[in-house]
Amino acid sequence: MTTALTVPAPDTLISSRISSLSLSSPYAVPARKPGLDFVNLVSGAPAVEALPLAEIREVTNDLLAGPDTGGPALAYGPNAGDPALRSLIAAREGVDPSRVLITNGGLHGTALALQAVAEPGDVIVVDDPVFPDTIRIIENTGADIHPVPVGPHGLDVDVLAERLQGGLRPKAVYTVPDFHNPAGGLLPYEKRLQLVELAERYGFFVLSDNPYRHFAPDGRSEPDFPLDSDRVVVVQTFAKTLGPGLRLGWLIAPEWLAPHVINLRRRYDFQSSTLSQAIARTLLARDGWFDQLLARGRDIYRERAELTVRSLREAGDRLEFDDPAGGFFVWAKVNGGLPAAESLAERAREAGIVYSVGTFYDPLQQGRYADHVRIAYSAARHDHLVAGLDRLTSVLKSL
Repeated sequence: MTTALTVPAPDTLISSRISSLSLSSPYAVPARKPGLDFVNLVSGAPAVEALPLAEIREVTNDLLAGPDTGGPALAYGPNAGDPALRSLIAAREGVDPSRVLITNGGLHGTALALQAVAEPGDVIVVDDPVFPDTIRIIENTGADIHPVPVGPHGLDVDVLAERLQGGLRPKAVYTVPDFHNPAGGLLPYEKRLQLVELAERYGFFVLSDNPYRHFAPDGRSEPDFPLDSDRVVVVQTFAKTLGPGLRLGWLIAPEWLAPHVINLRRRYDFQSSTLSQAIARTLLARDGWFDQLLARGRDIYRERAELTVRSLREAGDRLEFDDPAGGFFVWAKVNGGLPAAESLAERAREAGIVYSVGTFYDPLQQGRYADHVRIAYSAARHDHLVAGLDRLTSVLKSL
């Protein structure tokens, strides 16, 4: 007699580690009227006007014009990245090129750094509120998440110090120090030094995710974390300057970590796009070119920030927020609590405005910050931004 074979359902093949991960969610609830010309105030992407479209087209054409340049631009490359590009970045950052790893954007650098060190049961301190995709990266390591408050001046280092004195022992502290996403704060230099001192005393490392550093309105920010400390890891990206579609960033690791993130990287995707790296290398090699690009971006985002603040202030005291010191966002509390926030969300959707609600930035994923909104002014086309802010101001006045 033949025993019937029981075939398990296909979804049982998914590993328990993967099936237990939280599901990715959008940063906003879509507008209810798909046909409406809705305004997207969600994305933290750069303004298309700030991107070097003509220069990228010119460089790409030159690179692909013949086999002598086109062949290398489309070939395999080193795991750590194009040596010339690493050297250019290292010169700007004041470090040895061996410490620079070219990545597929900033999030990739964060993932490599944390996956290289974190084990199940470790503790990773994060900003509260936090960029939500960081939480999903930490989930993937099995480490535990410990939020520390962020305010107008960035991560509250004094609160962290108190918890360390009370026995907290993290493996790493993740923070966005310049023009925080979403809260907008700027971590003072003395607090950066204090955080590094705590890292050296208690044995963790600081993971600085700093994509908005270039966009202080006056071109000046706080001095950054000292890269001569072996407790500092810096993640940066070209997404906000050359464009997110190039999928290009970099990681600066101390000597003890660099070979391990390079080794780990080989096991995932081997390398970043050789063509994207060649484009960036060619442009960055032009004397003064990158600084001019940054200056142009600062002018654009300063104008957009001023426009956004002016429009939102016209609505009276419906929103409570600090003027952004730089970066791409306004983080605001809706006065009147959750009922007012829900009413604003409902009417904004009806008016065709899409923004991020605060719950997406709760590191504990418990629905906190439901009375907050993140309004991104960076990506929308200028006329769309004006129209969207006019609609949002009208909605706020109607509450």
